[in-house]
Amino acid sequence: MTNALTVQQIITQQRVTVMRDPRFAAIAGILMIGNWEVIDNFPTAATNGSSVIYGGKFMEGLDNATRRFVILHEYYHIMFMHLTHLKDLFEEDAHLANIATDLTVNISLDKTAGSKADGFIKVWEHAALDYKYDNMSTREIYRKLKQQQQGGKGGGQGKPGQGVLSAGGGQASQFDEHQKPDASGPASQQPLTPEQIEELQQQVDTALRQGAQMAGRMGGSLDRSITDLLEVVVNWEEELQDFVRTHAAGDDLSTWRKPSRRWMARDIYQPSRYSEAAKRITIGCDTSGSIGGEQLRRAMTEIKGACDTVHPEMVDIIYWDDQVAGHEKYEGDSISFITETTKPKGGGSTRVGAMRKYMEREDIKPDCIIIFTDGYVEQDWGGNKWPAPVLWCVSTKGLIAPFGKTLYVPAHK
Repeated sequence: MTNALTVQQIITQQRVTVMRDPRFAAIAGILMIGNWEVIDNFPTAATNGSSVIYGGKFMEGLDNATRRFVILHEYYHIMFMHLTHLKDLFEEDAHLANIATDLTVNISLDKTAGSKADGFIKVWEHAALDYKYDNMSTREIYRKLKQQQQGGKGGGQGKPGQGVLSAGGGQASQFDEHQKPDASGPASQQPLTPEQIEELQQQVDTALRQGAQMAGRMGGSLDRSITDLLEVVVNWEEELQDFVRTHAAGDDLSTWRKPSRRWMARDIYQPSRYSEAAKRITIGCDTSGSIGGEQLRRAMTEIKGACDTVHPEMVDIIYWDDQVAGHEKYEGDSISFITETTKPKGGGSTRVGAMRKYMEREDIKPDCIIIFTDGYVEQDWGGNKWPAPVLWCVSTKGLIAPFGKTLYVPAHK
């Protein structure tokens, strides 16, 4: 047929179809990362974490729903940065790491638009798909597969991937190739340099954030896995420092380093105002057991960094559980030694209202308040009459304070 589409045209057509679907609008930018190419006799598909290869004859023999699956499958590996973030697993056992990452991708895709939804995509019949691994991290899946491989005896060598079912109900086979970068091979198989990995992370971050806005305008919803990625990439340390600069800095100096957002909205480039001498910052730390030592040390380090930026005259650190267990005041040069001298106290239940009442009683009126907690408070977040803007640094994902700004701060790195 003279009007038959080439494989390149078929793939392009299905890429556009995917990007127009509201469910995948959030990752449309991910599909624009790197390059893609068709190699006629390539077995299935492949990625090096940035670029993609499609086997020409393989793609030609599929229906459109399965082609859409193949396209999304490869770019989900890129979105999750499997080849860089899980490099240690691929080095330990490339085959099992391949299956574990495939399971993560295929379950997410099937739930979003496959047999669990409306069939917009169709998981390839030999690809790994087993819902007993649903809601597990890729590392957890890998450990489960490792145990199966060893037969639960610590030394046996079972069949790789044993127990992993394909979409068709049979034994899973290796769907794509993304575990052995080849510097002499095509672009999609060449290893990424550290500089390329850093650039890729920025591209993925930008694409997801722009995609989330696009999905909202198109009426689409974000897949939970994408929501988790957006939360992970938030640099909470920078957010914390930005909050302090916004609420604790004065307005007596100006800088061109950070243009005024208010004027930029009108396409006018003006310097922002800042001060080298803020007045008072109050930090509340939940010591009921929800904030671990590692997190507290990191928090103190970042708070010190924020203080170095705005140079407050005074910093209060209030340790609380069901009551205020300790109040430390730092002024002048002593602020530089917060991390070395602070001594956490507490260990009771969790009542953040005790801190607010204490501040009322002691007439503490800072420029801003930063509170570290897991969010499981017992007195309705202490009410909404705090004496200054509040930043809640919450270690439980998904919990949002009813007022102030909430920032998710992981309990561990």
